[in-house]
Amino acid sequence: IHASLTDSAIMDELAHIPAGYSYVKFFDYRLNPEHPPLLKVLSGLPLLLLNLNFPIDSREWQEDINGQWTVGAKFLYESQNNADTIIFWSRIAPMLLTLLLIIYIYIWSREILGDSWALLPTALFALSPSVLAHGHYVTTDIAASFGIFTALYYFIKFLSFPSRKNLIVSGIFLGVALLLKFST
Repeated sequence: IHASLTDSAIMDELAHIPAGYSYVKFFDYRLNPEHPPLLKVLSGLPLLLLNLNFPIDSREWQEDINGQWTVGAKFLYESQNNADTIIFWSRIAPMLLTLLLIIYIYIWSREILGDSWALLPTALFALSPSVLAHGHYVTTDIAASFGIFTALYYFIKFLSFPSRKNLIVSGIFLGVALLLKFST
């Protein structure tokens, strides 16, 4: 939370944050089509609670093929919005996904290694510089890790205990992974 409050927006967030907001506010998916929508939608949902100005009258929104960067800069910094507030609230979803991933790592590690040893991989992941650096940004990196990890977890569960329920849950989490990043 501290890093989210003190870090400025990174380059990818200039595209992801306004895209997510436009998805949930206007049901318009023209911004940032090269990445799947789930993380951006989750990041845009808290922004619906704020009274925000979106640059729908700008040429970049109406005409440009790839005006996502300019629309992002206008949305965050040129539309009389509080950029810090937008950035913080849009980062809630990635932070929650990071925490959920840490919990899943502990659960799976506990099943394999036992209670005490499960803390080792959990701590190594949670304290990894990459996770600490990226776990609070509206980017697809940690989200993809969450998607891949949970999809594999439930697929292994299905292979170990074949049932219709485990197959369906495995399929749902594969779908979640693909909605978080195309390359998963």
